[in-house]
Amino acid sequence: MSQERYKLTKDSRVAIVGGGPAGSFFALYLMHYARERGIQTDITIYQGRDFAELGPKGCKGCAGILSISLLRNLRELNLVIPDNVIRGKIERYSVHSPFLSITISNPEKDVEIASVYRGGGPRVSHFEQPISFDDWLLSEARNRGARVEHKTVSGIYLGDNARIEVQGQKLEYDLIVLASGINGRPTQVYGPGYTPPKTLTMAQDELYLG
Repeated sequence: MSQERYKLTKDSRVAIVGGGPAGSFFALYLMHYARERGIQTDITIYQGRDFAELGPKGCKGCAGILSISLLRNLRELNLVIPDNVIRGKIERYSVHSPFLSITISNPEKDVEIASVYRGGGPRVSHFEQPISFDDWLLSEARNRGARVEHKTVSGIYLGDNARIEVQGQKLEYDLIVLASGINGRPTQVYGPGYTPPKTLTMAQDELYLG
């Protein structure tokens, strides 16, 4: 089978299911490299959750620690996190297991590990400026040319004419990227050749040290 049919062109339509960091970074990098090659892509990100909402509605249930590799990705894309989004800087952190506890210091002095709120912050809070990291990154993807639809994709249909289903409508795309994560209700994928990724169950909690 010819590989030409899998190459994106200026007429290609791309759907990204999920507007969290995985989906937003995919859109940002696709636009970055496509423009280097003179290709103007048509990208739509489908994101049902409003990350700017307070409390559980906007939160992804993540600790919100930005790794060094993620910070490098931001620099590569010429993105700078606003000061109001960064909640704190981390010099070292500890990992505890049934077998041992270790403290890890930041190995790179020119990059600071940062902590953020993935959503809009605690349910009872009064921030004067938006603080959601996910919402900021999604907005950057929109500012650089991606279209954002605050709608939920109920199904993905594989085959020669790949489609997604949104609010009862089936829309055809040249490339469909599933980046919705595993914490919410999974998007149904119909068609041969798709195997859901293996997952592990974990728990996350907060400890009051005062």
